Amino acid sequence: MQRVTRMADTDASEEERDGAGAARAEGDAPAEPSDGRSLRALRLRTERRTQILGVAKTLFATHGYQETSIQDILDGADIARGTFYLHFDSKRAIFDELIDDFLGRIQSVVTVVDVRPEAPSPLWQIEENLNRVFAVLKNNRDMTRITLLLAEGLDAQCDAKMADFYGRLLGLLRHALTAGQGMGLVRICDASVVAQVALGGMKEVALHWIVHRDSTAPELARVSHEILAYALHGLFLSST
Repeated sequence: MQRVTRMADTDASEEERDGAGAARAEGDAPAEPSDGRSLRALRLRTERRTQILGVAKTLFATHGYQETSIQDILDGADIARGTFYLHFDSKRAIFDELIDDFLGRIQSVVTVVDVRPEAPSPLWQIEENLNRVFAVLKNNRDMTRITLLLAEGLDAQCDAKMADFYGRLLGLLRHALTAGQGMGLVRICDASVVAQVALGGMKEVALHWIVHRDSTAPELARVSHEILAYALHGLFLSST
């Protein structure tokens, strides 16, 4: 039964290619039928690509990257090997796309603190940054696990990708600290060191509250608030 399904899947892929090719070849045909075939072929290819990525993501998060084979992905997606190679040339290509997409999502929700007088409180902006980052991590728990536990140390290429990403986050944190110092909100300190401490703490918090447990949104909001409170006030009472 599985072989029949995969043969049908391969036939469907060939039909998509034939349909797209026919649409290109019929340049003099009415636009609507040709466009309809092209759009359908594009939609089917996009859906198949998304399916493969989803299956691979689950397998990587559950079993690890090295322990997941292309055959595992084929079985999980119930597709033929030829269909796989229509979309990706290797297992690593899937892994890289998953990482790039996830890091892009995180970067897209982190904004530079606006220090203009008419802007909201810098502390509020920082806490909102934390809330948005934790929301992305929570909504993508598989990728959070892959990124925090599996990506670093995989190879030099992946290490460089992660180093660039964390470098950008460190830059945003340094900027926020320096801006806070300029406004008299943050004590004079080595912003680079403190940014590294803050980023390392956030990674550990994400492991506990997101990877190892499925925290609720209110719980994560409390975590964001506690992170900021700790950064502002430390542990000791002001009278000590």
